Amino acid sequence: MFDAWLRLYERYAAARGGEPGRRVAGILWRWLLDGTFRVAGVIAVDRRKEVVGFAHYRPYPNTLDGTEAGHIDDIYIASSHRGTDLAERLIDHICNTARKRGWSRVTWPADSDPDLRPNFDRIAEAARDEAATYRIIL
Repeated sequence: MFDAWLRLYERYAAARGGEPGRRVAGILWRWLLDGTFRVAGVIAVDRRKEVVGFAHYRPYPNTLDGTEAGHIDDIYIASSHRGTDLAERLIDHICNTARKRGWSRVTWPADSDPDLRPNFDRIAEAARDEAATYRIIL
């Protein structure tokens, strides 16, 4: 399963301007399997058992309301399955998990995949108050 996920993950990383390589992808895969940092993932496969989508998510403390919430770090759909409801189904799966865990909300970055924005706009409300994400790389 790792190699099938890796092929899709490499396409996702390249689209985001990254080149994680097999070593870094292996670290993420290990995090997903053992729950390091409470990172989890959901993988979508088609009828031929090919990996066609994934989402990686984790809980975070919502410091403004004192609840635990969920955040989708990565979501990607193979080009062969764009235009379907696959992104919605992945997000729905995560939201169902979030409800079971008592999380107050599920968030994800607006730029996670520009091609998926129409899907995101259909199923969720954009947080218009969050204009940008800043970072300092250490």
